[in-house]
Amino acid sequence: MANRRQRQRGAMLIAFSILLIVVLGFIGLALDVGQVIGRKTELQNLADNAAMAAAAELVGTPEGLLAAVEKAKGSAADRSAWRRRMQGAILSDASIRFASTPDAPASGWHAAGAVPDAATALFVRVDTQANTPSLGRVATAFLGAWSPALRTLDTGARAVAGRTSLHLMPLAVCALSASAASPRTNAALLPAVELLEYGFRRGVAYNLLKLNPHGATAEHFVLNPLGQPGVVGVSQQVGEASVLPFVCSGTVQYPRIGSAQVHVHRPFPAALWTAFNARFNQHAGSGCHAVTAPPDTNIRAYPNTAASWWMTNAPDAPSALSTGNPLLSVADPESNATPPAVGSYGPLWSFSRAARYSNPKPAGGYLPFATSDWPKLYPASPAAPAAKSGYPATPPYQTLGFQTAPTGNTGVAQRRLLHIPLLACPVPAGGDVLAQVRGIGRFFMTAPASNGVLSAEFAGLVEEGTLAGPAELLR
Repeated sequence: MANRRQRQRGAMLIAFSILLIVVLGFIGLALDVGQVIGRKTELQNLADNAAMAAAAELVGTPEGLLAAVEKAKGSAADRSAWRRRMQGAILSDASIRFASTPDAPASGWHAAGAVPDAATALFVRVDTQANTPSLGRVATAFLGAWSPALRTLDTGARAVAGRTSLHLMPLAVCALSASAASPRTNAALLPAVELLEYGFRRGVAYNLLKLNPHGATAEHFVLNPLGQPGVVGVSQQVGEASVLPFVCSGTVQYPRIGSAQVHVHRPFPAALWTAFNARFNQHAGSGCHAVTAPPDTNIRAYPNTAASWWMTNAPDAPSALSTGNPLLSVADPESNATPPAVGSYGPLWSFSRAARYSNPKPAGGYLPFATSDWPKLYPASPAAPAAKSGYPATPPYQTLGFQTAPTGNTGVAQRRLLHIPLLACPVPAGGDVLAQVRGIGRFFMTAPASNGVLSAEFAGLVEEGTLAGPAELLR
């Protein structure tokens, strides 16, 4: 009986020993695997943060690429991003690559100094497995006892970030000329000459819905906000329901246009003009929501008949020459033989001053005219509009006396500034065609839109690279 009990105790001891070894093995395995998972999580956070920091610098220039590399390295070196917030990591150049699309093949990702075209490198990839020295090597505590090959395990993470949108209105109009910068000769101004940018005059308001440099009928277009450049998209992409949210936000859903042609649909729907007025805090009936389409910080409408008005007259909203061919603003014809009626210019210099032409363009930008030049710049009958002595040093839009803050909603500065694609016209016939974008104009809404009237003052050209939307983590 005693021998049987001793044998049972021995068997139980052997079984317990085996079970203990197995349990300890599983614990060891769990600890080692936990270390690897923890390191991978840390690396993923590091890669995500570094990619986002780098993507914010990608503006289509070589300088932007170099800044992106420095930002990625700086993010990784931040003590809060690595090793449980205890130390930073050193990212090497080998782990930072750039491409023109987020899903580019391996051969499409390049180091900052080897990018074929900086203008197209709008996406960054941070891959810690390509880093030197290695960041993902984990020394195991138990697995190495089973096999020398398991004494260290290697893990890593990859993140891709970039910009997938442009702050560009899905409304396109014709460029009034083919030249990005040309002189507008006015004998009364000589030797000074006014600058024209694709035919537009800075500081002058235009009705963007009544322009056509090649005919007497207005031309305006929907820029497909969803399709890719170079491709005519499906009809649903340019339908009113699809375009409305992009008019509200002032964006299109692709990262760049470059030299590619774009899908445009004619005409721009008359029913969408109310969406522009969300910028004036007029959301009722606009189809826009105040969160995704906030008002401007200044919703004062110009023209303004208040005593503090900065001009000698309170002009009407600008109107195109109703019988003109080409169909242009009253401010465009260079001949002063028949000056327009006083007031017909619309508000002048509410956001931007007229500029002096110079070739080449001065390093600091084109020089502005003075308010004393108004009678020569804007002849009218019976008298030219003139700026009052109180015209502010900063544009009226930015001056307190000419501002009205929105109520009930938080405003966003310069929401009234529209970035409008300027097309090479005439655009081919048809409802849906491909068109070439000559440049992007900055137009300041001087007043809320109405049916057939979108009054906007030209404020110069803007580089496409500066209109990139917010950086996004893509994968």
